[in-house]
Amino acid sequence: MKFNYIDLIRRYSPESFYRPENKIISILSGEFYEIMINAWDLIYIEDKDGMRKLPLLFESQKDYLKEINDFLSITNQRISIDKPIINFDYKSKYRINMIHSSISNDYVITIRKSHNIVFDEKYFLNVGFFTVKQLEFLKWALKAKKTVFISGGTSTGKTTLLKFLLNYIGKNERLIIIEDTKEIVAPNGYNCIYLRTQEGELSVKEVSTSDLVKTSLRMRPDRIILGEIRRDEVVDFLHAINTGHSGSISTGHGNSSFDMISRLEILLIEAGLPYEATSRYLGRGIDYIVQLSDKSNRKVKNISEVNYENGKVIIRDVFKNNR
Repeated sequence: MKFNYIDLIRRYSPESFYRPENKIISILSGEFYEIMINAWDLIYIEDKDGMRKLPLLFESQKDYLKEINDFLSITNQRISIDKPIINFDYKSKYRINMIHSSISNDYVITIRKSHNIVFDEKYFLNVGFFTVKQLEFLKWALKAKKTVFISGGTSTGKTTLLKFLLNYIGKNERLIIIEDTKEIVAPNGYNCIYLRTQEGELSVKEVSTSDLVKTSLRMRPDRIILGEIRRDEVVDFLHAINTGHSGSISTGHGNSSFDMISRLEILLIEAGLPYEATSRYLGRGIDYIVQLSDKSNRKVKNISEVNYENGKVIIRDVFKNNR
């Protein structure tokens, strides 16, 4: 009886070099902004040319499930009915969101690629991302330790702008950068600590953004850089910037400066703060809101000053980008 040793090795030594490349990993090599796998036979890509459907990558639903399990094994992650949503980063370059089929029509995978390209002032000015006056004002605001909040929709350039603004913070300052997945990288030579959230699972304790903001206050920060405000962490962040940590930066989802303040007010009220306290916290905590346009026209739409007057939050536009 003859044995096919190659097949035996492939079957019983899945980690050997004979193992074919994982199909999910194979699509990461190209240039793209996001890859969206809606189902085994529905894959879309968004890049500089827009969004389009990709050819079939998987042979069947069974093949798709096999590749998912392989990918999870490689990345040391787990998804199941009791843990139907996972978020993690792969090789500090790709942000992965995966949804279990129990809460969707199929396993859904969304992959965002982090482009660690350092854009300089010339690039941003040439593409019209901001005007010269807006740039000079933002440089002054950062050096003057004004707290800046960047508002905009998905893929409008919030993180890109945040990373750029870090260049105008002195190297003698200590930064604590807080995110769900690693996207923000401080310039070389900065005294910087990176903190990331952790999902709770079995004996693993959950570490929330709010936990990290509280912890950061015990780490002697000069500025706290918060990747995105979503819920309860807004209370701790505003408490921090109202008690000696001015000059911090954060981002959030908002269609306008007014909408962003309204959303933050709602989050504070949901956290149990009375309305008067929310207005005072926001009006005295945030100095400026940088509002970005939609993703089809990525630029700074306007910069607004935030103040607290007569018990209310007052927003006044400082600079608009009319390009």
